[in-house]
Amino acid sequence: IEMMRNVPGQKAAENLGAAAYQGREFADAQFLWPRAFSDLAEEYDALYGLNYDHLGRIAEINFANGRRNPAAQTRQWQFGPKSFTEDDEANPVVEGRTRKNDCGQVTDGAAVVFLASEKRAREYAAKRGIPMEQLSRIAGWGHRSAALGYRDKRRMAGDSEYVFPQVKRAIDDARARAGVSGVEAIDAVETHDCFAMTEYMAIDHLGLTAPGEAWKAVENGDIEIGGKLPINPSGGLIGLGHPVGATGVRMLLDAHRQVTGQAADNQVEGARRVQTLNIGGSTTTTVSFIVEQAA
Repeated sequence: IEMMRNVPGQKAAENLGAAAYQGREFADAQFLWPRAFSDLAEEYDALYGLNYDHLGRIAEINFANGRRNPAAQTRQWQFGPKSFTEDDEANPVVEGRTRKNDCGQVTDGAAVVFLASEKRAREYAAKRGIPMEQLSRIAGWGHRSAALGYRDKRRMAGDSEYVFPQVKRAIDDARARAGVSGVEAIDAVETHDCFAMTEYMAIDHLGLTAPGEAWKAVENGDIEIGGKLPINPSGGLIGLGHPVGATGVRMLLDAHRQVTGQAADNQVEGARRVQTLNIGGSTTTTVSFIVEQAA
């Protein structure tokens, strides 16, 4: 459970900034995390080139998914034709290259997952007459850590083709433990889109495209419901909301709903295996799970 909206927005931003290398980086930023991921946008632009239209489209997709989700904070929000462009009035700058509609929604929320052995789960289901197809299982997990400072992470990445190699390792570790080889075995993803740029990074680290080519998946519609690999069918942090301490568990819950066919209007047809990707700070800690139907 997380309560975030009981203080003014600036105070909430300061509280969230406690997860950064305080006093060592981004000291000149009013909103620390939008600034940190603005720097990530700068990094991608320098390495590969970056078009804001693709970030705007990521946000637009996630808000549209959120509109279908009865739990989403933004389900009744209204947008205009310039809301996902570089229009400073319709989509003002928050920090650097991060604009208002790129941002995940600080929100109140709660989620719970009950863990049990397979034997206990089968006993539970049999006692209540529940088919095992309505339960899910964690088939694999990955967890990696990195230096606290953003610049330290980039320095330690060395000559890796991935901006955050520890994120790639967490994703691959989860798949290895689940016994699946690559992205083609995944039906949907719930990822940590604290900002549109974070999801842009996740797209290539997940292997949907080559490094630096996430724009291709955006333009092709691959990340939309009905696409090659739907990302954040729930709406994600942008469209659904970001109760910071509860977000990782919420991803597991939405993955469970997908693989058991209980995601209602956000259902990805035929989803049987969903990967989650949850980060803390500027990927100081990264956790990924593979969730499958239990039966």
